[in-house]
Amino acid sequence: MSDLDGTLLGPDSLLSGESSRLLNRVISLGGLFTYATARSFSSSRRATAALDLQLPVITYGGTITADPDDGRPTRLRLLDQDVVGHIRRSCAARIDTEPIWHTYENGQDWLRWRPERRTAGIDAFVDARRGDRRLRPITDDDPLDPTSVFYVAVLAPRPSLIPLQQAMSRLPDQPAAFLSDDPGTPGLAWFEVHDAMGTKAHAIRDLAESIMADRIVVFGNNHNDLPMFEIADERIAVEDAIPELKAAATTVIGNSMTNAVAQWILADHLDRSSDHTTGSPTRTASR
Repeated sequence: MSDLDGTLLGPDSLLSGESSRLLNRVISLGGLFTYATARSFSSSRRATAALDLQLPVITYGGTITADPDDGRPTRLRLLDQDVVGHIRRSCAARIDTEPIWHTYENGQDWLRWRPERRTAGIDAFVDARRGDRRLRPITDDDPLDPTSVFYVAVLAPRPSLIPLQQAMSRLPDQPAAFLSDDPGTPGLAWFEVHDAMGTKAHAIRDLAESIMADRIVVFGNNHNDLPMFEIADERIAVEDAIPELKAAATTVIGNSMTNAVAQWILADHLDRSSDHTTGSPTRTASR
């Protein structure tokens, strides 16, 4: 199971041809590979279009597990309405924090925001997604349905997001919440909130059980990869990962520029297959 941005994908946010070739070889040999990402299904599959994926993909930080071909959800975790209301009130108290609500309605995921509350974060998010069919502003005629929210992102200067992070930590039933930086939005940090069961860790564990994998290997680089490191048998960080992830890793490898993740997975699969030539190969779920 591999994270995408900063782990498997290159600086251009695309999967290299060499990594695609290596991973497709693993899949053709019966290896169990897929990814877990904060991206949506459509965005993640555009970046990994060359992969012949057979397993479901984990998207939106673990809130939606989807079919690799048509994006149909096989697992969806909605956010508690009390958390939605708390985020609304907390963001309304500051002029530079405004949520982007990710909702699932009528069989589709949507990106919703209030056009009258334009912040630097809203502008950066919406401008980067011009033409995206998911964009759906909140209006009086089309209000936000709080029961449909599964994921929330707030982009703002990091100091403005600290109070929101602290507010989430004080809730009786704490949601999963991550504060991180993204090179694609300089000067703006990302605060992401979703259901406590809608994490990469829970989604990976559920998927591994459903396919009867007896070993979980994960690859990551950032804060939101820490929960999945806690449940994995092997935890592999790329060389430019955050220090906390490296400290939790069993192995540190190269980076996407050297196709390190794909190379490790192929070498590991071939080694384990040769070790089991007299019996059935171990089924390994590789993130």
